[in-house]
Amino acid sequence: MPLILNIHPFEDATFSLWRVTEPLSFFEKDLPLSEAEAAELAVLREHRRGEWLSSRWLLHRTTGAPRRIPLVKDAFSKPFFLDEPEMFCSLSHSRHFTGTLTARRNCGCDIQVLVDKMPRIAPRFMSAAELAFAEAWENDRRNELYHLFWTAKESLYKQYGLRALDFTGHISVGDVSWNGYEGSAAGHIRKHDFSAEYRVIFGKIETDTPQSLIWAVSYEAD
Repeated sequence: MPLILNIHPFEDATFSLWRVTEPLSFFEKDLPLSEAEAAELAVLREHRRGEWLSSRWLLHRTTGAPRRIPLVKDAFSKPFFLDEPEMFCSLSHSRHFTGTLTARRNCGCDIQVLVDKMPRIAPRFMSAAELAFAEAWENDRRNELYHLFWTAKESLYKQYGLRALDFTGHISVGDVSWNGYEGSAAGHIRKHDFSAEYRVIFGKIETDTPQSLIWAVSYEAD
């Protein structure tokens, strides 16, 4: 069964992770779409169609609703449930994996298969202090930390939802705790007169493929 993770990372939240091995028809036959969703799907290429369909299929099952709740996007492309305004969600894809998060508070999630390029691009999304923290660790842990910072900042970016955030100037991640399999951190977004603090929870999945995967979920700190 390709459902490889289903947890409750914080109160009234469910995070699920699916390894996509099925053809598009598997998701299409059991996923009623609104007219707007059908139009959005129609213009996507096959790879993107697979991500789109699998994420909404998994999200529907995460909600536990007897009938699928239509998913729409706001002016900044942040998804939300049209008929359940008090339920929040976030979606992510990486290679052949799909992650979904539902919660009763604003939230964000991101997943990332470990890739060789991450150390090279880390200076584009990590501050000098964040890079110094990661580089103090041994090689394997250091590479995981690059991915942790990436997924943390992506999840915070999605939770913020208004775009126009600089990953090094506006988003920071600190107080990182990580044992190679699970951990947490404090996230901060500061832009002009906006300032908020968040909690970020991480995990690592060793899949039945050669690929390992890092996931992160974020929510506003109490």
